[in-house]
Amino acid sequence: MKLKKKSLRMPIGFLAGILFIWRAKPTLVSFIIGTLFIFFGELIRFVSSGTLKKFEGVTRNGIYANTRNPLYIGSFFLGAGACIMSKDPLFSVVFFVFFIFLYSRVILQEEKYLVGRYGEDYVRYLDEVSRIFPRKLNLKYIFRETSPALAIKNKEGKTLLGITFVLLIMIVKMIY
Repeated sequence: MKLKKKSLRMPIGFLAGILFIWRAKPTLVSFIIGTLFIFFGELIRFVSSGTLKKFEGVTRNGIYANTRNPLYIGSFFLGAGACIMSKDPLFSVVFFVFFIFLYSRVILQEEKYLVGRYGEDYVRYLDEVSRIFPRKLNLKYIFRETSPALAIKNKEGKTLLGITFVLLIMIVKMIY
């Protein structure tokens, strides 16, 4: 089984970003709280990207020893932060509905693909590690297993640039 290369996540994310920027009415309080959620989400994504060695087998170390989908957890917090920042109920509802619908399907599709690619090793991983909610967290171990260079290699720098761009636009929207 092959994993689909084309995904609707990017175009939908881009459209959601336009909707977010257009409709957002940030205040200082919503900006600060939203930014905290966004930074938390990006920290999770950065740590995840800095641990994931793509196509080298099942990643079981670092944050992947605690949850199978930390990148998606980080993405959720990024989106939740944007919802808080925007103060837009419509954007929030659209985000939560689409996120749950899209990512629940993506996760199941990826699991099927990874079982086909890595066989019994991935099946054992499915049994040992929670899909979403970590059963335990050892932050010292998680951070020790994270490589900033690997996170950049895995293109997490693009996410950081996107976050910076959005925060700057929200500052401008607050001022004007």
